[in-house]
Amino acid sequence: MTTTRTGPRTRLILTALVGAQFMISMDATIVNVALPSIKEQLGFAQADLGWVVNAYALPFGGLLLLGARLGDALGTKKVFVAGTVLFSLASLWCGLADSAVALVAARALQGVGAATMSPVAMTMLVAVFDGRARHRALGWWGAMSGLAGGLGMLLGGLLSTASWRWNFLVAVPVGVLVLVLSRHLDQHRVPRVGRPDVLGAVLSTTGLLLVAYAVVGTERDGWAAWSTSGLLGVALLLLAGFVLWQQKAADPLVPLRIFGNRNVSAGNAVIALTGAIGQITYFMLTLYLQQVLDYGPLASGAVFLPISAVLLLVSTRTAWLIKLVGLRGTLAFGLGVTAVGSLWMSAVPTGGDYLTDVAGPSVVWAFGWGIAQAASFIAGAQGVGPDLAGVASGLIATTYRLGGAIGLAVVVTAAAVRTESAGGSVDALTGGFRLAFLVAAGFAAVAAALCALLQPHRSRTPARTGD
Repeated sequence: MTTTRTGPRTRLILTALVGAQFMISMDATIVNVALPSIKEQLGFAQADLGWVVNAYALPFGGLLLLGARLGDALGTKKVFVAGTVLFSLASLWCGLADSAVALVAARALQGVGAATMSPVAMTMLVAVFDGRARHRALGWWGAMSGLAGGLGMLLGGLLSTASWRWNFLVAVPVGVLVLVLSRHLDQHRVPRVGRPDVLGAVLSTTGLLLVAYAVVGTERDGWAAWSTSGLLGVALLLLAGFVLWQQKAADPLVPLRIFGNRNVSAGNAVIALTGAIGQITYFMLTLYLQQVLDYGPLASGAVFLPISAVLLLVSTRTAWLIKLVGLRGTLAFGLGVTAVGSLWMSAVPTGGDYLTDVAGPSVVWAFGWGIAQAASFIAGAQGVGPDLAGVASGLIATTYRLGGAIGLAVVVTAAAVRTESAGGSVDALTGGFRLAFLVAAGFAAVAAALCALLQPHRSRTPARTGD
């Protein structure tokens, strides 16, 4: 079923799919403010505490392509439901975990569930909706990604006042609601022309997992360490082998012909930079508020409420803007405004306050980034037919997540060097944050330039059916 119209059933489908994305995105941030309590109660060593976050991020980033192709092979609804069940049960295990090892293992299962749900949910959005309806649906998808990040920190601060366990348990009823709504989903499957591409899955998944693991390790070991460069070298060899194998496989995991679509190629480059900008800004702004302005977790989360409100507003209006000025113009405009907001934030002072130094630039940034995020998702799927919807969705999810992880790791390392070279004082710390926001502005400028490579948007033929 493909539709350009909205009706009760299509609204329920959209609610189920964007609800799943909201749950996945919120889980990436809701745990951050609870880390001190988790460390105290479960006996984490300081050096190991990062695994509460990374155990989720590694399988999530590395298994996205495989998750998308599982949906193609086994049926999108079946895989989506299985991933939602796994994510919900893993969330319950997280909330009941009685040891550090149990919590890390449960977080890893959450990551596997998220890697299964996220690309398959986007596959169904691309397959079910067409034309402007697809643009609106992907706009809501992008809105949930941004909104969940801000609300996750605020909700995490509220829940952790009772117990850190509620930061995980809150996902369980959301998962149950998504499962109830999933009965309205249709089963989509792509006919296969050969044996499943097991070798391609192993090469790509192992390569991406090693990239993600090496990048995460730079926070501890740095980029120059053998543990980092060695892992990245092996990962590059595996990914190069993956590309070569895709040219020979009868039913490749990622048919290379998809990159003949300029929107897919250029769009995914923009998506990676957009993901990096979002990760950098959320991470660095939170640290600036807490480490320089002495905000508590709850107050820091509240700062992101206006950001989340603006993201929701503009992301859901992006389809209208695309109709008005086209996809390239909309994406370039959003990235330009994002660059202005990031550049403004790069002037944050040591003795600043929210109203004069944070409110203005953060709202401008949110206005631009909300448009850019939604439009980049649309660009990455533009002109892709149902037979390649799963591949396109897997690429979008993978480049967005790994682009964010790699971009953040690069900037965290650069900011730390800047801070240490300046003596490690509060002024030096602020200098590191300024550098991070300046790099984010540069990423936005580069992404805006890449928009010139996108093909002009052409409206597709109206859909065949609706409800």
